[in-house]
Amino acid sequence: MPSRSRLDPRLWFAIVGLAIGVSASQPALGHAHDAIALEPPTEPMTGAPTEPLVAPPPAEPTWRFKQAERPVKVVVLAGSIGAWPKQPYAEELERLCRNVEVHNLSQVGQGAWALKKRFKDQVLRNGRLKLRDESLEHWLVYGGGLNSVGTPKSTNKHMRDLFVLAHGHGMKVVGLSLTPWGDQSERKWRGFEGLEHRRVTQAVVDFTLGRLSPAQAFGEYGRKRPGGVEAPWDPSELADIGIDLYDSQLRDREAPVHDFEATRAALAKDAKWKRARAALDEPARALALDIDAAVLAELPRWFLRKDLRSFDHIHPNAQGHEIIAATMCPTLPESWGCTCEPPVVAPEASAVEQRE
Repeated sequence: MPSRSRLDPRLWFAIVGLAIGVSASQPALGHAHDAIALEPPTEPMTGAPTEPLVAPPPAEPTWRFKQAERPVKVVVLAGSIGAWPKQPYAEELERLCRNVEVHNLSQVGQGAWALKKRFKDQVLRNGRLKLRDESLEHWLVYGGGLNSVGTPKSTNKHMRDLFVLAHGHGMKVVGLSLTPWGDQSERKWRGFEGLEHRRVTQAVVDFTLGRLSPAQAFGEYGRKRPGGVEAPWDPSELADIGIDLYDSQLRDREAPVHDFEATRAALAKDAKWKRARAALDEPARALALDIDAAVLAELPRWFLRKDLRSFDHIHPNAQGHEIIAATMCPTLPESWGCTCEPPVVAPEASAVEQRE
C-alpha cells in the first residue's frame, strides 16, 4: 500500500474506511439556547449516524514511546479528524511542545464506545508502556464523539468512562470539544433536523467542557454511575483541561444569517417541529418557535469555515489542524514546554487549497 502521506486524503480515508467496514463519506455525527429546555421525543435522533455495531478486531499493541529526551508522553485518540493524514494536529503538538512525544491512535469511523475499547486494547493492555513511571507524565488527548453524536447522552457516558479509566491508570486528560461541522446544502441541516444536529453537537461539546450536570450529560445512561445522576461530579469523570474547538477560529463567525421571519414561518410548517412541540400550550409554543427560529437562522455561523474545509464540511484541512493546535497551546501545562504560535489565518483560501 502506498505511503499515506502520498495519498489524496479522500482516497486514504476510503481505503481505511473499507478496511474497518465503514464509509469514508459517512458523516461522523446541535442547543444554542435549548428551547425551553425541551428534549426531542426520542433518542437517538432520526437519521443520525451512530457508531458501528461491531468494532474491528484489536491489533496487537506493540507500539511504545521511544524518545527519552521527551518526558511528556501523549496519546491522541479521536476519529477521522484526528486520523487526518496531512499535517494533523497531533504532529503540530509535537512540533510546538519540546517535551512532548505523541502517539496518535486515532481511527476513522469510530464513535465514543469504539474509541473507549481502542484505548483499552492499545494503551491499557500494552505492556510496553510505563504508565506508572513517576519520571514521566502521561496524557490522553481525546478528540472523539462526532461519529456517535446522534446519541449524545450515550456518547457522554462512554467518554466519561474513558476519562475514569485514564485517570485510574495515572494519566491526565485533555478533552477537545467537537469541531464545527455541517452545511445547509444537505437536507438534514435544514428545519427541525438542523436544530437537532445543532443540539446534539452542543450537548457533547458542553460535557467535554464540564458545563453540564451529570443528569444533563447522561440522563438514563447515568443510572449505574456511583450515586446515580444525582451525585456531584468526581474529578476523575471530567477532563483535566477542556479545549473549546467548537466556538473557535474554526467556525464561520462571519457567515450570512438567514432572515428570521422567513425562517420562523418555514419552521412553523415543519411537520417534525410541530410533532416535537405538540405538547406545549399556545404561548409556550410561540416562545419555542421564536427561540428555535433564532437558533436556526444563525446556524451557518456554527459551521466549519469554507476556507478551512478539506474534502467535506467535517474534516479541517492542514490550516485547520494548525488552528486546532494553536487553540490548544496556551492552555497546555507548562511541563509540556510549548512555544505557542498564532496560526496564520488567511482571509480566504484558493479553490485548490480548499479541495486538499
